Amino acid sequence: MRTSILLSTVMLTSTLWVSQSVKADDTNIDLKVSCETSSQYQISMEGQAFVFENTDGRNTRLVLGGGNLFINGKKSALSVADQERIDAFETELRLLVPESRKVVSEAVNIAFDALTEVAVALSGKPAKRGEFDKARAKALASANDPDFVPIFNDQSLRGIVDPIVTEFVPEIMGSAVGFAMKAMFAGEEKAQAMEARMDAMDKDLDTRIDARAKALEPLAEGICKRIQRMQSIDETLTVRLPDGKPINFLDTKKAN
Repeated sequence: MRTSILLSTVMLTSTLWVSQSVKADDTNIDLKVSCETSSQYQISMEGQAFVFENTDGRNTRLVLGGGNLFINGKKSALSVADQERIDAFETELRLLVPESRKVVSEAVNIAFDALTEVAVALSGKPAKRGEFDKARAKALASANDPDFVPIFNDQSLRGIVDPIVTEFVPEIMGSAVGFAMKAMFAGEEKAQAMEARMDAMDKDLDTRIDARAKALEPLAEGICKRIQRMQSIDETLTVRLPDGKPINFLDTKKAN
């Protein structure tokens, strides 16, 4: 059996957001949107406020909420123009968060749908669906936590992706080895039938995953445009960090 479905579904969750990109160019998931984004900050939430933290040399902590901007605990005095920009940036960010949660949630669902089918088919144990359902519910609960910001926060995203990879990939790989051993000693006719069955499942999953990824494209494109608007606002801010440098909440580049 080919491993493309297994690898693609496990990678999908991380590819969409851990790399801080709205894209899936590095997997077999055909999501035809690519909008790379990066930030020097990790973003989290405290109540209704967004916290931007950079502990890599600069030790900068920004808090954005209710139109107010605090830099290292001190409220910034904003010009009229910057106040409008900060308000617009915050509005876009508040709309971006639920959109990005929706993408992460769908990525988790796609991954678990495929992993479950592969695991059951390889092991021959339908009861395994219950194990995957519990893990799926836990991952979705994390993805939809009100304090979870699924952009520019590698630690939180790894908290969702790593348990999936750690718990289930070795198990499925072990089942794949067991399946291959069974096929090896099953005789040529049975082995061919087993291989044909797995190939059919692989193609079916591939088709369904591609369709679901395509359905995400309008949302992903909207997220790209929103992030680009935020970058345009960011570039025009005149407020500065204590060292005189621009805040630079984020950076983007549109793929060719």
